[in-house]
Amino acid sequence: MQIVLEVAAFSNIATAVLSAIISVYLFHLWRSQENRLLTDLPLMFGITFLTQAINNIILVLPIIGLIENSMTLFRFRSIVIIGTAFPMLVVLVTIWLPRIRRHHAKIIGLLATYWIVVALTAPTDQMIMMMHLPIIFALTIGMIVTFSITWKTGRLKEVRSELIVVSFLIGLLGQLFKVPLMNMGLDFVGHFITAFATILATLGLANPWYKQERADERHPEPVPVVTG
Repeated sequence: MQIVLEVAAFSNIATAVLSAIISVYLFHLWRSQENRLLTDLPLMFGITFLTQAINNIILVLPIIGLIENSMTLFRFRSIVIIGTAFPMLVVLVTIWLPRIRRHHAKIIGLLATYWIVVALTAPTDQMIMMMHLPIIFALTIGMIVTFSITWKTGRLKEVRSELIVVSFLIGLLGQLFKVPLMNMGLDFVGHFITAFATILATLGLANPWYKQERADERHPEPVPVVTG
């Protein structure tokens, strides 16, 4: 039992550190852009991964005995997860609903209010998860569909949409198998899945291949001239 707890604590801490490092990198990537917007993908994903790191740290605290694993802690963690899920909502309404931009804040605020009310008032942790799950599922499917379209159409060349799609698919599978893995004492497998999905998403957002292609376009190799 002690070994299982140690593995769970280590996997949570490792995932938290990785997520924090990647979030800092994405924030730097966003700040290095010439034209920065609050809805830019690096910023949104940076917030998601930073909150993911905080969530993993919260999960560690009861395991190492610093605080009690209570319903109050679960409610608090549920509210923290807003920072993980809702940046995806910002991305989706920005891409799909540009004509009603003035209503974006209302849409986000309404769903955030629902999320917080459920987190604070639902009687059990199972009910909180059940009532939050449709939002998480809808946001995840929305991101998969969105980046699948940009992948097929090539409209968002500055990111590798296919890597982002794969990362969300892996993350979705991780969520679906989260409870069975926990029941089998294999929480660390879920954290490995999360870490792998996080790395893929970051690689897709950074897209070093695009930067190299742009550099090649600016500095093409000279064509040899054949003289007779």
